[in-house]
Amino acid sequence: MPYLIDTHAHLDDAIYKEDLDVIVKHALQEDIWIITVGGDLESSKRAIEIAESYPTGVYAAVGLHPLKVSAQEMADDKLLNMEKYNELARHPKVVALGETGLDYHDLPDNPKSDPKHLSERLKANQKKVLGKFLQLSQELRLPLLLHCRDAHDEMIPLLETWDKTSRGFDCRGIVHHYSGNWRQAKRYFNIDFMVSFTALITHGGYQAEVIKKAPLNRIVLESECPYLTPTPWSIRRNEPSYLPAVVKAVAGLRGLKVEQVAEATTKNVLKILNKLRT
Repeated sequence: MPYLIDTHAHLDDAIYKEDLDVIVKHALQEDIWIITVGGDLESSKRAIEIAESYPTGVYAAVGLHPLKVSAQEMADDKLLNMEKYNELARHPKVVALGETGLDYHDLPDNPKSDPKHLSERLKANQKKVLGKFLQLSQELRLPLLLHCRDAHDEMIPLLETWDKTSRGFDCRGIVHHYSGNWRQAKRYFNIDFMVSFTALITHGGYQAEVIKKAPLNRIVLESECPYLTPTPWSIRRNEPSYLPAVVKAVAGLRGLKVEQVAEATTKNVLKILNKLRT
């Protein structure tokens, strides 16, 4: 069992172009496994290529980020080619679908600033895309890496409804870079989703209530690299090898030993991303 698993990295980012192999091998030497995540078809293909470059310890997820979803009428075009996503998702190195989800953070917030109802069209299309990945998740029995920003009260009912139609499904997923509150977290836990924390928690009291109250068997960790670098390296790009700083922050908030948090979160990932066992 690895020491840690970074459940959400963007190793395809251009910032790693010159030294990606060094970054990955550094993490693997520290016994940190990595899930590199796609945000559209091209980055999903690249995630698989990166994962294929390493015999073990690096895996991929394939998906369409909600901010890549258009306000135009959604169709199975080059952007949302579910046949191609289905093909990619069957690759042996793909352990999850994502990232996919809802992001309402930058939508126009009043009718005067949105006379063409752009925000409503975007919301509707994001939900359509999420629905297609929920369906694919059930079909392929692959867990989800969910992106949700300013939309938890919309996301949770969709997942609760889906949960009722997918009983017996042995995978659920992870709500990455969790930004919701404790009330919302409990609803995710009730339908067998886990929540993930990033190095943002090393910068202060971010999500302290959820981290303290959440059952230890419901939390996992991620770098979200190259973003959200932990202190004291905040001026640098983030890397999977910095993940121990997140473990230390969680352990401090919960009054646990670092080793307890590392062991528990790694077991949680292996449980929900069960293709990692093979």
